[in-house]
Amino acid sequence: MFKRVVVALYFLSVACFSQKKADTLRLYFAINEIVSPTNFSRVDSAVNALNKNVDVAVFGFADFLSNDDYNLKLSQKRADAIKARILSKKSSYINVYVCEGKGEKLSRDTFSPDGEPKLRRVDVYFEPVVTLNVAESFLETPKDSVAIEPKSTNKKSIEELDKGESMSVEGLSFVPGRHLILKSAVPVLQKLLKALTDNPNLKIEIQGHVCCTNGADGLDYDTQERNLSEARAKAIYDYLVSKGISAGRLSYKGFGHSRPKEIIEDTPEKEQANRRVEIMILEK
Repeated sequence: MFKRVVVALYFLSVACFSQKKADTLRLYFAINEIVSPTNFSRVDSAVNALNKNVDVAVFGFADFLSNDDYNLKLSQKRADAIKARILSKKSSYINVYVCEGKGEKLSRDTFSPDGEPKLRRVDVYFEPVVTLNVAESFLETPKDSVAIEPKSTNKKSIEELDKGESMSVEGLSFVPGRHLILKSAVPVLQKLLKALTDNPNLKIEIQGHVCCTNGADGLDYDTQERNLSEARAKAIYDYLVSKGISAGRLSYKGFGHSRPKEIIEDTPEKEQANRRVEIMILEK
């Protein structure tokens, strides 16, 4: 099993893995279909193109046709079939760390004898990994085009926030089910570090959030503990401390799924928006 690391790249190109970013390798199925030669061919192409170590997450879905129990089992069988196909390639680069069926979780129960074709699918996430605590030049992070935007104010930086105000650190997102930061979020994390370094009187609370639960905290696949939002906040805390920020200026707290940005998580993008960290000013 590959060494667990602090930063993971969640966005890869679909199938051909070019430099163009995409959320997932998304594989669609016919009604009640589990084994799909077309999808297997796409998986083969994706795996054959790998040239670096990756962690892989596989999530299966079903639409509203049939009942909840059947759809949950169907989605798991689809995910299992894709996982088996991935592992059948025997690539030394691959570690499938989660394979989970979500059932009809995303279904809107739209009446149609054809169901919801877009929800009969499996999403595959490929995550090449690098360590966060290496030389900055080795990170090869993308151009920093993401700003830290405050929540519910017109202020545009952490320095402008008043005591008690909070902001969402836009772009600082996590791998599904884990407390690993996306590599694409590293520039945003570095901006937070710089703000704290340049303003030594700032004290903050780091607030972690998850998606896709009924309000409770999420399960961390790495630790098997149900404290994912806290683990995500602590990951940021640990990074800042490792970079020289005094622990006395920082605290962290997990809020589970009690404060979602997106109430209806009907797309992977909306789920990702709820996998986040917010910052609250304690002193300045």
